[in-house]
Amino acid sequence: MATDNSNKIEIPGYLRISKVIAYIMYAWVIIGVISLVLRVFLLAFSANPTTPFVEFVYKTSADYLNPFRGIFQSRPIGETGYFDVAAMFAIIIYLFIMWGFSSLIKYIQFKIDKTEHEQEKEIAARQRQISRSKSN
Repeated sequence: MATDNSNKIEIPGYLRISKVIAYIMYAWVIIGVISLVLRVFLLAFSANPTTPFVEFVYKTSADYLNPFRGIFQSRPIGETGYFDVAAMFAIIIYLFIMWGFSSLIKYIQFKIDKTEHEQEKEIAARQRQISRSKSN
């Protein structure tokens, strides 16, 4: 008996690829938000910038902060620390971007589920048609 490949549910490649891309972008934004939050904390409490961890955080967060540099001036906190207002603004903007990617992922998943459901209905209709033709 031959196998029937028409009963196999296939998700369009563009949906799978777009979901992977959306997840990658979502992860990129999460890394940015985390590095910016760490930056704000370390700057506020005057962390030693020569330590490897602090240097890593500053370098990582600098790439995420570049589009927002110069919008707001930093505010001094205490004697040596300061509050990076631009980094806080960047965090807020990146959180909105994260929300957008989250919505995009949910939309793509909805389209995948809808495609699967439609294909399941088609398969069930074909199987009913086959069983009717066999009974006649």
